Amino acid sequence: MAKSTFKIPTSLNRSFLDHEIALAGGGFQMRPVPTKVLLFWLASVMVLFWVCTSTFVSSADGWLIFLVAVWWLAATAFFGRYSNTKEMRFTSLPALLEYVPRPARRVVTRRGSDPSPFASVTNIRGVDDNGRIDWADGTVGQAYLVVGSASVLVFEEDKKAILNRVDAFWRKVDTSVDYVWITTKEPQRVYRQLGNLELLNQGLENRDPELFELLDERYSILKDYVGGQFNSIHQYLVVKADNPEALRRAHALVKAEVEGSSLMIKQASMLGADDLFEMLRTIYTAEG
Repeated sequence: MAKSTFKIPTSLNRSFLDHEIALAGGGFQMRPVPTKVLLFWLASVMVLFWVCTSTFVSSADGWLIFLVAVWWLAATAFFGRYSNTKEMRFTSLPALLEYVPRPARRVVTRRGSDPSPFASVTNIRGVDDNGRIDWADGTVGQAYLVVGSASVLVFEEDKKAILNRVDAFWRKVDTSVDYVWITTKEPQRVYRQLGNLELLNQGLENRDPELFELLDERYSILKDYVGGQFNSIHQYLVVKADNPEALRRAHALVKAEVEGSSLMIKQASMLGADDLFEMLRTIYTAEG
């Protein structure tokens, strides 16, 4: 049965520092505060007291000490807050320091450039002819072009059936496999229309030059206009597993889901190497 409400489950990596404490007193009650936030504030205030009493700051004028205290408490309030991912903001400081230098924020992708910086961004070690991805951390994966069934226009009964099917699917997945959903906006795919146009060209009995001009015009419209300027939403599923055996089971699960019902995934096409590179090009290529 589909649930009426959903929430993000508690992480298994939760420790006693993540437990939340409800602070209340004098008829006033605050939102629950994690233990690590309280300890961070306690440590910060103690260090501030030491800085203002036992270092060179203590010999400054009173208004300068006041400004240092205000700045310190403001920084503590900012870096001691939880982010949307339930992590304290100060944990992002090392990544920020690495990102500040301009060379660290620019990746050159010319053919003659060192590919190491770009490889560190994608973390992909190689792709075989069948589209299987080998990541640098030893995991393997496969990408699919998928078409779903969800829409804001579906009826209530259909919505419940879709939610039930999705819930049943996620109950069957292996914990050693990650399912990464990627949504892009790309030009419409006109491969089938171009193929049908080629079949029409081969089936012409009257090889009239005017008919060839008409076919060329239709080909130009499909390839350059429809397939080049009309963008549509495309969705991909990247299955990332710890080992080839887990990837094989995940592939069988996705295949069974597509063949068994169209509620969650209406259609799924495994991407070969060329199609995978085209998808990655859409993600990692800058416009202009």
